Amino acid sequence: MEPERNIALDLVLGAAAGAVGVWVMDHVGSYMYDHEDRDALARELQARTGGSDVEYTGPEKEALDRTPHAQPAGKDVAHVGVEKAAEMTGINMSTAQPNSSGVALHYALGILPGALHAVIRREAPFMKAGSGALYGFGLYVLNDEIVAPALGLASGPQEYPWQAHARGMVAHTVLGVVTESLLRISDRAR
Repeated sequence: MEPERNIALDLVLGAAAGAVGVWVMDHVGSYMYDHEDRDALARELQARTGGSDVEYTGPEKEALDRTPHAQPAGKDVAHVGVEKAAEMTGINMSTAQPNSSGVALHYALGILPGALHAVIRREAPFMKAGSGALYGFGLYVLNDEIVAPALGLASGPQEYPWQAHARGMVAHTVLGVVTESLLRISDRAR
């Protein structure tokens, strides 16, 4: 039985589920990232846009050491977004990677869609398909493959190695499944 519709509660629960989904997505994605082929990782880092004020992880340093003549690696999409926002608004803030603004934007990209998903899934049950896998895959395609390149937050999809696309697809699908699973639990509890 479907719980009584309460849009405000759905938004809050969806935002919370989206935040947890991002956290789990990050852990899955980080595991895959740390075990990725170093040459592919180096190609991905070279494809990134944004400034070069990046604090590299161990695997990133190892990958970049393999390509000593390459240009400095760029930032992840959320940190490029913060960098562009700072430039556009003239607000003086740290744009180095990592920083709290970049992390907040990264989480917002899961929290806001999670809130919307919680409301939309009641009117469009197909959004629950695959226990949220369709939702997560849709976020991957929309965010990573279309919007980020269109806004100049990432290079075009063809610039990245297939491993980066596979990792993004798996990680976002996990985000969708976690978000939908938590929403289903909250539905049963209401």
